Amino acid sequence: MKRFGVDTGGTFTDVVARDTSGALHVHKLLSSPSDPSEAISDGVHALLDASDKSFSLVHGTTVATNALLERRGARALLFTTWGFEDLLELARQNRPDLYTFQVRRPPPLILPEDCLGVRERVRFDGSVEVALEEEEVGRILDEVARRRDEIDAVAICFLHAYAYPEHELKLASRLRDAFPDLFVSASAEIVREFREYERASTTSVNAYVGPVMSRYLERLSSRLSAADEIEIFESSGARASIERTSRFPVHTALSGPAGGVVGAMAVARELGIDRIITFDMGGTSTDVALCDGGATLGEMTAIGDLPLLVPMLDIHTVGAGGGSIAFEDEGGALRVGPRSAGADPGPVCYGRGGRQPTVTDAHLVLGRLREDRFLGGDMSLDKSAAHRSIESLAKSLGLDVEETAAGILSVADAAMVRAIKVISLERGHDPRDFALVSFGGAGGLHACRMAEALDMTRVVIPRNPGLLSAYGMLHAERVQYFAQTTVMRVDAITSSTEGKRALIQVAEALDARARQASARGAGYAMRYAVDLRYVGQSFALRCEVDWNIEDPTEDFALPLDAFEARHEELYGWSAPGKPIELVTLRGVAAWGSGDGTESSSPEPHAATPRASSLKKKTLQGDVRVFFDGGEALAALLERSDLEEGDCFEGPCVITEYSGTAVIPEGWRVRVERGHLVAERHDIGIANDRGEGE
Repeated sequence: MKRFGVDTGGTFTDVVARDTSGALHVHKLLSSPSDPSEAISDGVHALLDASDKSFSLVHGTTVATNALLERRGARALLFTTWGFEDLLELARQNRPDLYTFQVRRPPPLILPEDCLGVRERVRFDGSVEVALEEEEVGRILDEVARRRDEIDAVAICFLHAYAYPEHELKLASRLRDAFPDLFVSASAEIVREFREYERASTTSVNAYVGPVMSRYLERLSSRLSAADEIEIFESSGARASIERTSRFPVHTALSGPAGGVVGAMAVARELGIDRIITFDMGGTSTDVALCDGGATLGEMTAIGDLPLLVPMLDIHTVGAGGGSIAFEDEGGALRVGPRSAGADPGPVCYGRGGRQPTVTDAHLVLGRLREDRFLGGDMSLDKSAAHRSIESLAKSLGLDVEETAAGILSVADAAMVRAIKVISLERGHDPRDFALVSFGGAGGLHACRMAEALDMTRVVIPRNPGLLSAYGMLHAERVQYFAQTTVMRVDAITSSTEGKRALIQVAEALDARARQASARGAGYAMRYAVDLRYVGQSFALRCEVDWNIEDPTEDFALPLDAFEARHEELYGWSAPGKPIELVTLRGVAAWGSGDGTESSSPEPHAATPRASSLKKKTLQGDVRVFFDGGEALAALLERSDLEEGDCFEGPCVITEYSGTAVIPEGWRVRVERGHLVAERHDIGIANDRGEGE
């Protein structure tokens, strides 16, 4: 049986299949923006043959993301506690731009006239102040019936529903019984944590994208009806059933980029590298993440201006990709992005009707892309058309074509360098201590430039770099995250039997939710963490705990020393002896293996690197390429001709099916486990490109 990983991007759809022998098969095709399932079906069937009796699939999707960013979701009603109808519009009252006096915020996903109050009230401790009466439920059902032709979804978010979810669950059940085709999103089913605005935003996002995602998943299931199983890749780096995703699509808001981080971590483990910065440059955007021994998971992130209180890998995105459009702004300056040519029409050189120059066109004009080797030669590029498009912009800027093309790359680089600084320097990490793992179809074209700008000394370009996000999905685990806000003073927990018993009951409740979510009674492993803070603080730090709730001798010790050490590290101070409180208890349930199959496939064999030079047959010739220092001859290499242990120097251009890598002068490259490991001369390996053996 073949196991597929599929990543749908703005320009290309990437398909990777692993067969029963562990061999990988890859395919890359243009996306179908109007219906992404069409390209997915074509890509999967291109890798199936007559001997394939069954297959399964893990899919990373941008459907929810695009619906949010483009505001193409469903019209929904929000039912909230009476008196809190303005919750989405009031938000947090923070200023997105400190120096803008007239702040213009985009309207909330659910408009004020669609936010309706419900007569019920629960206090912070879960006690009921005003019960949800049957008469009130009937009134709500009548209101939904009256407006049924106008809406496709309903969101329910009552005050303190994390502490007492019964009111929300009762209303959700009644709505589903009365309106089976209505998408109903209840906060108690998605997130049981405090912060009412963030919880309402998360619930509203789920309702807004729910009908869009449900229709898409129905089309996907129909096109791939022969599949044994279809799973969806979540923003947390986990894979989930298609049924779960249909109910909770908010978990896919950063689905595709998360696959790249998981894939990059798998590559780093193969190479024995613990600290990496991932650099994923695709057709429409660039995604970066910092992994210091492992990927960082955030519990509160945002898509645009919309906060989401669900687990997501900590990924920073900027609108710079191969399809980013270059233009002259009103002040006469050269700008690049965030608008992208996408897959249709795509860059000018694709010959699909594009008219505005893009980053890809600039690379082609500067000789960094080969017009006859794109997608392994399956797709040819029109260099003359790319030249004409940049020439028009160059005349307006008063520059020559090569200067303009180089400027396009420099402007794009600046945006991506800023993104890496956000996740590293701004958070106390020195990027020089990390390796840059570069992937995505355009990543290898910029990787060494990025590293030089950040004074980094090592770059890794994985096998099949333009398909790494899809490859990462084959390494995803079946994982689900659970949380329960329960504010308790630590001294009350440790000093009384009642306090400890209250903590145990919350842990047991999380375990029960995991058991309920377990498909067909499958076994799972449960890990716990606690959010701790000093009394009086607004935000908490997460600390792992090693608990076994089935062991009657378990003492449920809290990691107070670890909390204070982490607080010292992040903020420069701690306060031993100051009261600490537990805010939220978290549980992580994991099912199955981490490679997308029920039994782990072996990692690729690691041949011993040898100190070799390239053989003459490996060199495809020399090409003229524009680098920062001007035009130079660069060796043209085909990646499939490279062997384990090969070592060579830049400048060179390395072409392959899913991407092109440009190695400037001053860098040396070693082939290790099939990956390209590039290092700066000052720490590089003592080999150079010779004339052969």
